[in-house]
Amino acid sequence: MKFLHAADIHLDSPLRNLALEDPEQQSRLRRATREAFSALVDRAIEEGASLLLLAGDLYDHDNPNMQVVHFLRRELSRLAEGGIRVVIVRGNHDAANRISRYLDLPANTTVLSDRGPETVVLEEHGVAVTGQSFAPGPVSENLAAGFPPPVPGLFNIALLHTSLGGYAEHDPYAPCALGELLARGYDYWALGHIHKREILSREPFVVYPGNLQGRDAKETGPKGAMLCETDGHRVTSLDFVPLDVVRWHLLPVDLTGLAHPRELAAPLREGFEGILRESEGRPAAVRVTLSGRSALPASFVDRPDSVRQLVLEVAAEVSIDDLWIERVRIESSPEPPSPREIPDPDFGGILAEVLTEREGVAAALAADLAPLRRSLPEELRAPVDALPALADPESLLPRLLDFLYRTEEP
Repeated sequence: MKFLHAADIHLDSPLRNLALEDPEQQSRLRRATREAFSALVDRAIEEGASLLLLAGDLYDHDNPNMQVVHFLRRELSRLAEGGIRVVIVRGNHDAANRISRYLDLPANTTVLSDRGPETVVLEEHGVAVTGQSFAPGPVSENLAAGFPPPVPGLFNIALLHTSLGGYAEHDPYAPCALGELLARGYDYWALGHIHKREILSREPFVVYPGNLQGRDAKETGPKGAMLCETDGHRVTSLDFVPLDVVRWHLLPVDLTGLAHPRELAAPLREGFEGILRESEGRPAAVRVTLSGRSALPASFVDRPDSVRQLVLEVAAEVSIDDLWIERVRIESSPEPPSPREIPDPDFGGILAEVLTEREGVAAALAADLAPLRRSLPEELRAPVDALPALADPESLLPRLLDFLYRTEEP
């Protein structure tokens, strides 16, 4: 028996921090969550899967868009025609979503209750799915603690939207510990809420599939679902299936050693070519970060529009259709001048002028320098003693300061 495990679809999610300038690119990215869900349905049908599990956040907040209603009804009906069961739990983003009031679910689809754990038994496949949806409002209790014992003789799947300990970047909804899940006796924990794909355990399996489609530059790399096959008693294979239709990337470029804008083209081109390979035929939304100390002229670096234009031109040379430059960030600093370019200061000459022009300064400085001489290490005191006496500050001080300055050079 095969099943697909997906989570955090966030249909029609509003785009965050999006700086794409091309209207067509923006439109394509807005459609990406729907297209990724359609790809998930396609894959379930192609694989001959018996079951699709959706572990929360199918929608994004309260979005009663009737287009989404029609879209979901159509996609779930396609699964019904293929004889594929669908079991859903609601998460923190879709628990209070009014769209469910208008969605007439086909007979193959079950949304599990938020009042307590509920079990769906698929006798024909020897599988039991137990889970609990979120109720509206923050869910702070440990839902997993209330799950019943597994159904004897069946392959038991637990479906839960939860934040395990250690994921500080996500809100701690329905928190629980990995050890608690391992001890419950289920064969596969199908989790949602964390957008990073991770297999936390293999005996039994505890799995976050990550979200189905990256939505911003914080959600980079391949996104999709997990395809699992069982023999009725244990997992025989578990594979990640990439289903994202637009893939997010970060491209850091080191400007160290670059002195002319045209020299920036080569590392950009190399980075873009690598990103296209990693995207595997998908459009790539890229955030470029330029950092490091460079000798690039300030007239170029200090003009973000000029820098972005160069980046766009190089991207268009690599691929006019599949490279989308979301943002260009400049975090570089000027390259410091080399020691040879720093003029050797004539401390002695400068001080000599001060001493000759300001009456009494020489004597005051001589008195201040006497304790300094006594505190010098032995190896430095001898060269100082070779200088003229402290009684002759006009001659001593310029040479002494010049001597001390030079002994500090690396």
